[in-house]
Amino acid sequence: MNKYDAVKQLIEANSGDINLGEYGAGDGPSQSQIAIVQKLLGVTFPPSYIWWLNNYGGGEIKGEEIFSIYETPGISGGDIVYVNELNRENGLINTSQLVIQYSDLNGIFFFDLSHPDLDGEYEVYNNPSEPRKYAHDFLDFLERRITDKY
Repeated sequence: MNKYDAVKQLIEANSGDINLGEYGAGDGPSQSQIAIVQKLLGVTFPPSYIWWLNNYGGGEIKGEEIFSIYETPGISGGDIVYVNELNRENGLINTSQLVIQYSDLNGIFFFDLSHPDLDGEYEVYNNPSEPRKYAHDFLDFLERRITDKY
C-alpha cells in the first residue's frame, strides 16, 4: 500500500475527528485555480498537498482547519492566499514559509519552502519565530494531526 492510500484509510478510520470533503467528489479546486494560487503566493505546492486539494478540497482535523483554496469571493478565513498574505504583511512569516494550519495547542504550522526534497515535498514546521520540525511532509503532517492526542 502506498502512503497516499494509507493516509486515505487513516482518514476514513477516524471520520469522527475529521471533517474533510468527500474523497474524490470533485469538489476541490481546478488545476488552473491551483496554478493561479501558486503564482499569487510565489510558491510551488508539494504533490501531497495538491493530492489533498484534489481529493478532499479542504476541511478540518479535530476542529482545526487546514488552509485550502476558497473559490467564493469575500470568504477569507481559511483561504491559503488570504492567511499567508496577512501573515507576511504582519511579519509573522517570511517568503520561505507557507502557513497551512493554526492550532490552539501547537501554534502555526507551515511548509519550509527553502528545502524541497527530490519529490518536491516540504517539511512541516510549527512556530515560525523559532521553527520546530513537526513532520517530514504533508502526508506525515496529516497522519500526525489525526493521531496526536490532545
